[in-house]
Amino acid sequence: MPSARPERTVLLAVREGHLDPRLLSSARGLCQRLDASLDILVRTEGEALPAEIDALVDALRRDGVLYTLTQKPVLRRRDIVQYANTHECVSAVVIDSLEGWEKVAEDRASDPWSRLACPLVTADPAKKP
Repeated sequence: MPSARPERTVLLAVREGHLDPRLLSSARGLCQRLDASLDILVRTEGEALPAEIDALVDALRRDGVLYTLTQKPVLRRRDIVQYANTHECVSAVVIDSLEGWEKVAEDRASDPWSRLACPLVTADPAKKP
C-alpha cells in the first residue's frame, strides 16, 4: 500500500525588529502556491508578539492558511536548519537575509545553510529590485 505524501510546510524564521511586510507576504504567498501550511519561528525577547506577526496571523486566518507559531528567546541559523531537516514536510525556509543571521550565530565561521535539505528563500529588505 503506498504511503500518503507528507503535508507540505513552509518554515518562516523571523527576528523581532527584522519584520519586513514583503518577507511576511512572500511567506504567505509561497504557502498559497505550494498549498502548504506555515510554521513560524519567532525570536523575541519578551512574551508579547510583534504587531507585524499579529497582522500576519490575522491574514493567515482570513486566507485559510494553516499555521503554527513558536516563540523562542534564542534562534540561531543551526536551530533553523535542524528544525527544517528534522521535519520532512518542510518544503522551503524563508528568512529575511543571510547576513542578518550571521550576527546571532555563536560560530560565525560555520555555514549551517549549506546543510539545509530544502530551498532557502531570502527577502532582504535592504536590497531594492
